[in-house]
Amino acid sequence: MSNYPGHFKKLFGTVALLTLVYAGVEIYLGDTLWDVKNLTHFLPFVVVLVVYRFGAFYRPIKFDSEFFYVENTQNSVPLSCIQSIKLTELSDGFNNRYWQVTYLTDKLDSVRVLPSIIDDSFLRFINAVKEVNPSVDTDAYEFKLYFGFIPSVRWEKSAN
Repeated sequence: MSNYPGHFKKLFGTVALLTLVYAGVEIYLGDTLWDVKNLTHFLPFVVVLVVYRFGAFYRPIKFDSEFFYVENTQNSVPLSCIQSIKLTELSDGFNNRYWQVTYLTDKLDSVRVLPSIIDDSFLRFINAVKEVNPSVDTDAYEFKLYFGFIPSVRWEKSAN
């Protein structure tokens, strides 16, 4: 949990606090403390804690100044070998789009990645690739924080 970005901790702390306040008000206004309805108000709080503890929504892109590490494999791809980072038509259930990273080592190969929407690791990855390989073909990706902890992501295909 210590590797979470600071704004991620603030976001989940705010959600957990609001959930506890809501549960407290519902229990205070309820007839009895041990009513099943009152106990179910703690369920969102438990879900928030479990999601935070196991990092269910936090999967940053793994890379350093020289290599991109392909998830679920032992492969490491030099950043200078990456040819393109393009938006695909595929998305997950939350309308988060997959991106295709195409690279040339001994043969042309590609991998699909789903960038984390709660941190800027994918934006840093794109910038690191552009620094090493300025001719890389990329689509537009933008990451912002509103109020210091609410993440916002915007993407669009390039005009090619």
